[in-house]
Amino acid sequence: MPPRRDAFASPSPSAPVETLADRCHSPCMSAAAFLVAVGLLATSPGVLGTDAREQILYRAGSGTPAPAMRGTFIDAARGLYLRTPARFADNVALWTSTTMADGLVRARFVVGSSLHSAVVVRGNADALASTAANGAVVDSLDEFDGGYSFAFEKGVLRVHRHEHRMARLLGVEDKLTPAPRAGSVVELVVLAVGPWLSATAYDGATLQKLAHVEVVDRGFTSGHVGVRVYRAQDEASALQLLTVAKAATAALLPSDLTMDGEGTGAGAERVLSIAANDVPRLPSWLRRTAILEGDVAVLVTDMVGVQQVQRAGVALLKHKTQLPFKYRDAVLRAHLGTAPSSTSRGPRIDESYKDAAMVEALLIAWAARYPQLTRLEELGRSREGRPILALLISRNAAVDEVEPAVLFDGAHHGGELISTEIVLDAMQQLLEGYGTNVELTRFVDTLAVWCVPLVNVDGNHRYVHETRDYDRKNARDIDDNGRLDGSDGVDLYRQYPVRWGGLGEVGSRSWPYHYRYRGPSAASEPEIVAMMQLAERERFAASIDFHTAATKILVPYTDPSMSNPVDNEAWTIAEAIGKTLPMQPSRRRYDVVRNLYPVDGTAQDWLRFAFGTVALLVEAPQHNPLPWPTARTANVVGTRGTWVGLLRAVSDGPSVRVRVVDVDGAPVEAAVTVLEQAPQQGERWTSRPRDGLAVRLRGQPGRATIIVDREGSPTVKRVVEVGDRPLLIDVQL
Repeated sequence: MPPRRDAFASPSPSAPVETLADRCHSPCMSAAAFLVAVGLLATSPGVLGTDAREQILYRAGSGTPAPAMRGTFIDAARGLYLRTPARFADNVALWTSTTMADGLVRARFVVGSSLHSAVVVRGNADALASTAANGAVVDSLDEFDGGYSFAFEKGVLRVHRHEHRMARLLGVEDKLTPAPRAGSVVELVVLAVGPWLSATAYDGATLQKLAHVEVVDRGFTSGHVGVRVYRAQDEASALQLLTVAKAATAALLPSDLTMDGEGTGAGAERVLSIAANDVPRLPSWLRRTAILEGDVAVLVTDMVGVQQVQRAGVALLKHKTQLPFKYRDAVLRAHLGTAPSSTSRGPRIDESYKDAAMVEALLIAWAARYPQLTRLEELGRSREGRPILALLISRNAAVDEVEPAVLFDGAHHGGELISTEIVLDAMQQLLEGYGTNVELTRFVDTLAVWCVPLVNVDGNHRYVHETRDYDRKNARDIDDNGRLDGSDGVDLYRQYPVRWGGLGEVGSRSWPYHYRYRGPSAASEPEIVAMMQLAERERFAASIDFHTAATKILVPYTDPSMSNPVDNEAWTIAEAIGKTLPMQPSRRRYDVVRNLYPVDGTAQDWLRFAFGTVALLVEAPQHNPLPWPTARTANVVGTRGTWVGLLRAVSDGPSVRVRVVDVDGAPVEAAVTVLEQAPQQGERWTSRPRDGLAVRLRGQPGRATIIVDREGSPTVKRVVEVGDRPLLIDVQL
């Protein structure tokens, strides 16, 4: 082992000491320079022991800490680790009473099978008592409502800013190289001086630097020190040591070194707008980054770039810290505002990711190219007035035929662009494959396939054109200040009127600024009203709602407070689909699960509760992967078997199709129940009013006891044997 070198070794008397004021005009601020300014010089972390100036907050074997904690911790020789995890990974696991403005925090971790922990500085907590509808306490949450976390996540060191109980990645990260092995020791040294924050990870045995990140941010000036732990027992890291050394530096800091008025904000990334004719005045390296948009040039840069623009005497038209996705993806940027290319079979969908206008253009093009097979409908308008569009694909789309209806939708969360791509792929395959592919042709001939590729049109627009922050939400102005702020909006996938808010502050949230805010009431948002009206009219036999990015198939009821039928055909069908799917680009296969975490008010649970729909949710492998098109194609093609498998189950698999009419042959809305898969929550699943059709998928062959009931008419009971094909039954009341 090399000689010990302490984290707080004093500088050599002969070494020139550079003050923070001397460094403030330099393009980059190093961690060492910060430490010199506060009288501390970090050469490397100490592997053994601590410096006298460090306050020890925790040391392995010293006893379980007294401060606020979430989950059950074990204090063992290897350190502090979780035995029972907290309910949510975004909550604080260990929260100390120590506060710090400027100074240094040191944490030592022993790596388990993974390194998945974080150090918190300048943090604030908001303790909530979460209660269910019956008044029982569900959880006690100590959540971030401010501060920063330096997190080890999947082999990468990242910086997050926490505000309004939400985490924002500040745009800087560094891969740990070499990757730490199980059983090794990793030290993280976090330094905070004024708006400058940095963290360096070291190998605890060799003192080799593994990763380094730094960021300028004026969001929070003081707060608690803490640690977050994400996984239980031997899966993740154990905390061996946590120390803090405070410093007073306010007198050394100029009032404003690098920020630009209203542009003060979060993170390393900056989006600057300047006049296009000012570009030649910039340094050559910065000129090359300019993106011309008419008479304006956009620079995607960092604080170094901001300083260079200011030094050149160039006026900033805008200075934003919220980076839109279009500035991440040059391919998308090149296609914005252009019509899709045409082929002999229809419009191309594989040229780029898409905003709401591009999706609308595609649907219009398909409707024009395949008028017999499509019907384009505007389901409603978003809060900002954009159309929410659906395209029906069926053999005779102009007519409402007596056939099962299926729904595919994407982007309830507007920033999940790959979910839209998967629905568009289904549409293209069905339309272009009609007449040439036997199976796809059969689907179109026998089913009504409704496709809504983009539910959250406003959220998509915000994510692509305005900000990548809080991409789950729509455009509701929650604070009524007349403008859309970063945390405005409602999470549309928490909006449906089934157990809405029933789990309290678990899964969905009542706090308006939370990224999972469920809205002021169920179905308060026009996008959800539009989707519900479509479902009420069509009574979907099956559906898939596409999301990103967990490589999972979720089966209702996902809300743990709701009971599924004993014979849950939705699970049987989902498992059969999952077995057909290949290895995904996430290097995992699709798993069938009840949920990712407890949540209420979801679309799939509402569809199941209201109509008995086999309503699946597919979490695609990745979230908007780049580069285009290889990453997009891998996700779309790898997931194609989900919607093909569901259409196969509805069109060809075991099911009963009951058509209920009166004595005159007119369609009747009546409750249709298969006793073997009878609902457990008091649901009443009825036939479709316009044609009396009720479709009950069975998942596998076997006996089915069918009960048809309508008030004022005798109950009809039929016992039938269902084979491996749909069984048609006519019932007259």
